[in-house]
Amino acid sequence: MTLADAGRHLGIPQQTFHRWARGYERGGPLLHVIDPASVRKASVPFMALAEAWVLAGLRRAGVRPQRIRPALAKLQEEFGRDYVLVSPELATDGISVLWDFSRTEAGAGLIEGTTGQAVMREIVLEYLTYVGFGADRYPNLLALKTFEPTKVIIDPYRSSGQPVFEGTGAKVANVAAMLKAGEDPAVVAEEHGIGAEAVRAAARVLLGRAA
Repeated sequence: MTLADAGRHLGIPQQTFHRWARGYERGGPLLHVIDPASVRKASVPFMALAEAWVLAGLRRAGVRPQRIRPALAKLQEEFGRDYVLVSPELATDGISVLWDFSRTEAGAGLIEGTTGQAVMREIVLEYLTYVGFGADRYPNLLALKTFEPTKVIIDPYRSSGQPVFEGTGAKVANVAAMLKAGEDPAVVAEEHGIGAEAVRAAARVLLGRAA
């Protein structure tokens, strides 16, 4: 996806997603994105989408993204893998590592003062329920909370990694395109074999309006 599309699908403000993907003044990116020739071209692979989703959970739990870079290095050292934000161990051992690291001089300012370790773990566990893991313990599925109660998923091995409605496999982007072109919502629903609620979800998330 492009940076804008990724933020829209995940419900993350565009400016925030750009900072995470492109880096801050004092450091590089927090996500494993690629560097496209144009900002309008796809630069966010599936792994980076999953990373951004979990990073949003950490932010909600009181972890400050602008201070997380050295903490990620610490987690990489502990877990022995690069993609630590999407490690299934993050909500257990990882939270303990982050908490302990925040109490050191190098990690000062990482976690907001009112945040408790149990609260962090609970929030990250909640976010990880939207991530499916394969036998290799890397993400292989991402459910998009922004479309709920409609179930929309991203499977990197299905429909070229584009979001689809679970069950029918219809691409969310195709539904939104028909709505944008002025097609009647009932016709769009029948064309793709989805319900009215799914059509409304596509309009709300991708077009920013009701259908």
